[in-house]
Amino acid sequence: MNVAIIGMGTAGVSVLRQLVKHQNFAELNIDIYDNATNMGQGEPFQNDSDDLLINIPVDMLSLNIDNIKEFREWYEAQTDFDYGDVDYLPRFVFGHYMKSYLNHYVETYDNIHVVHKEVSQIAIEEQENEATPKNIIVCVGNAEKTCRKYDYVFLTIGTMSYNDPYKLKGELGFIHSPYPANHTLEQVQENDEIAVIGTGLASLDVIRYVLNHHNKKLLLASRSGQLPSVRGDMIEFELQYLTKERFKQLKHEHMGVVPLDDVIALFHKECEALDIPLAQLLHRKTGDVVKDLTYDLSHPEMLGKLQSVLMAIKDNMDWIWNSLMHEDQQVYLERYHQYVKENSNPMPRDTAELILNAIDNGMIEVCSGLEYVERKHGRYQLKFGALGRQRTVDVVINATGPKTRLDQLDESDALLLDMANRHIVQSHPMGGIQIKPETNEVISSRYGTLTNLCAIGQITNGVNFQRNAVTMIVQQAVKTVGQLYQYLERQQQLDTTVETMK
Repeated sequence: MNVAIIGMGTAGVSVLRQLVKHQNFAELNIDIYDNATNMGQGEPFQNDSDDLLINIPVDMLSLNIDNIKEFREWYEAQTDFDYGDVDYLPRFVFGHYMKSYLNHYVETYDNIHVVHKEVSQIAIEEQENEATPKNIIVCVGNAEKTCRKYDYVFLTIGTMSYNDPYKLKGELGFIHSPYPANHTLEQVQENDEIAVIGTGLASLDVIRYVLNHHNKKLLLASRSGQLPSVRGDMIEFELQYLTKERFKQLKHEHMGVVPLDDVIALFHKECEALDIPLAQLLHRKTGDVVKDLTYDLSHPEMLGKLQSVLMAIKDNMDWIWNSLMHEDQQVYLERYHQYVKENSNPMPRDTAELILNAIDNGMIEVCSGLEYVERKHGRYQLKFGALGRQRTVDVVINATGPKTRLDQLDESDALLLDMANRHIVQSHPMGGIQIKPETNEVISSRYGTLTNLCAIGQITNGVNFQRNAVTMIVQQAVKTVGQLYQYLERQQQLDTTVETMK
C-alpha cells in the first residue's frame, strides 16, 4: 500500500510513530512531505530563539501516549542541549526531540522516503468501478511529472496561516507572523516603537523575545487587554462525572444528544468534588493585568485544581463536544468559552513574573479596547475604545493567532484552498474542515466520506474543538493509524475477492 504523510510536524511525526509500531508496517510504502526547515519539527517547534518557551511543563509533554515522561527522558539522555533541570524548555528543543525520532525511523526502515518539498495540489482519481477505492493524487509542483498516486493519505499540514484582521499584510513595518522570532526584529531599527496586537499565547513569545533584544517600550494591544492565566499547582485528575458512561445515559434520554445544561451541571460537580471555588475563580479578572497576574501567582493551589479539571476535559473534548447539538455549541461559545479560554493553556510562572517586572519598569504597557489599526504617513495608528484614543508606533507585530475558518483562506493556505475549490474538503460550521469525528476521515461534498484520507490537527478544529495541543494530536494519530490498518485489511480482502471472480 502506498501511503503519503503531508506535513511532518507534531501530527506527521506522531502518525509515523504509530505506523512503525504495527506488525504489518512492512506492507506499507511511505512518502513523507515537508520543506527542509519544518521536516520533523513543524513551524511551532522549528529552530528559533531560546527565549521562546513551551507553555507546558517538560514532564507533561510527550509524543508517547504510554509514557508522558519520554520527552524528559530524551532531554536528559541527549548532549546537544543543556538548560539544567528546568520545568520549561525552549520550544525548539521539543522540535529536535521529534526530529530525532523521525531521523531514526528514516535510517531504520527502507520503506520510508523523505520528500523535501511542500505539496501544492491534491486530487482524487475517480474510479469507474465504485467498489474499487479511489486513488489520491499528490503533487509538489504544477507539472504532471511531480504527481504521485497513493492508496492512503494523512493530511497533517499543521495550523492555518496567521490572521490579518486589519488587512495590513505586506505593509512595511507590519510583521504578519511572529515566527521565527529570531528573525522578527531583523528590519526593526533601534529606536522603533513596537506594538504587539493580540494578547494570547503567541504574544508571550513576542514579549520574551522583544524584551531581551530591543530597548524600547513595548505596547500590547487587544480588544480584551487580558493575558493568559498563570499555571498553578497541577494535580493528577480523572473525570468522575463528565464520563462516557454518563453521556451514554444522557444520549439515551435525549434522542442521541447531550443538553448543554446537563454538561455544565456535571462540570460543577467535578469542581465541587475538589472544593474549587468556581465562581470566585471564573470572575476574578479585573481588567488590570498587574492585579490579575498577581492574584494568579498568589493562588497556585486552587487555580491548579481548576486548570487540571479543564485539562482533563480538553483530553476528552472529542466526544464531549460532538455530543452537543449545534445550537448548544453556539451557546457554549457565547456564554462559557471565554472562561475556559482564560483558564486553559496557562503561562509559566516565570513568564508572569517577567511581565510584571517589565510593567513595573515601564517596558510594557497593556491597552484594551483595540478597534482598528491602520498605516498613515509611514507609521501605524492604533485606535482604542469609543473615545477614539490613539497610539502611534513604527512597527506592528501580529500575534492574533491562526485562522480557523475556510472562508478566511488566502494564498498562504494554497493547498487547503485548492482542495476546497476541488470539493475535496468542505467547511465545518464551527471552523476547519468536515471530518468524521470517530475516525478523522475527511467528508467531501463531492465524494462523501473519503475513507482513505484522514486529517489531523488544527484544520479539523470544528470537530476536534480545543484539541490542538500535542497530547490531543497524539491521541488523534493513534486513532487514525488504527483506521489505516483496518483499511489495509479490507483492501486485501477486496483484492482477494476480485481475483477469485476472475
